[in-house]
Amino acid sequence: MTDSSQADSIVGRGNREGAELFRQWFESLQGAIERGAPSAYVFVMGSMAEILRVFDLPMVFPEITSLQTAVRRVAHEYLNEAEDYGYSPDICGYVKADVALQLRGGRHPMGNVPKPALAVLTNACNTYIKWAEIWERFYHIPVFTLDVPGTRAAGTQTWPGDPDFENDRRYVQAQIMELITLCERVTGIRFDIDRLREVQAQANSMSRGWKRVLELNQSHPSVFNAVTDGTIYLGVANGFRGAAAGSQFFDHLVEEPVRAHLPAQLPGSDALYPENLLPGRLLAIHH
Repeated sequence: MTDSSQADSIVGRGNREGAELFRQWFESLQGAIERGAPSAYVFVMGSMAEILRVFDLPMVFPEITSLQTAVRRVAHEYLNEAEDYGYSPDICGYVKADVALQLRGGRHPMGNVPKPALAVLTNACNTYIKWAEIWERFYHIPVFTLDVPGTRAAGTQTWPGDPDFENDRRYVQAQIMELITLCERVTGIRFDIDRLREVQAQANSMSRGWKRVLELNQSHPSVFNAVTDGTIYLGVANGFRGAAAGSQFFDHLVEEPVRAHLPAQLPGSDALYPENLLPGRLLAIHH
């Protein structure tokens, strides 16, 4: 294979494989509907994916499903429907797109989205809390909110070994045990510590791959475009955390660019990028 053909086959490969993973993700959600399996609604910050995977709970990321309505150029239809239902124009567009999705019975341009059996979130974002209350009203489901302890005073931070740190650790641990009990009740599956170890190993492997991706981008020229490529990688890192497919994606992602010394853009290509893309929200953009 010539250098040119090798570059053509490698550049953008991560984007293509990431897009395929998310098509499979939507297909798995359809499968959950057909099986009547319970699903969990979660957010990209604090999804608790490792715990949920132990119970084989399909995870719906409403930030991703809402974003995809924009990628598929139908967001205005969903937003208008939510506003007609009574939601104000100044409310977060992600929330309104999801409200319309629920009003449509889960019909989405990428496939059908199951109703939630429970919602899992953290107190990291007040919108998350109010958003989950919508699902609670719609479906009368349990909502688990992990209360993450914050810094107690400006300029201070607790560290391992400090009494406050140990108190916080026990506080979070007790909440995780409550989540495990809730998952057992919703799914009818007993918690399996060995299964958690397997999931955690995949999550740790993915984290190492993501760290390697960031290290690769310290080279000149960088091998990945942080705006266009990075948003897809973040999508996989969230949607497939703890899954073998996610770990394998990152292993594959760093393999060829290192060997081929590929830049993020091939010579002669141009790009214009807008500012303030909110990369935590722009997940899995693909066509």
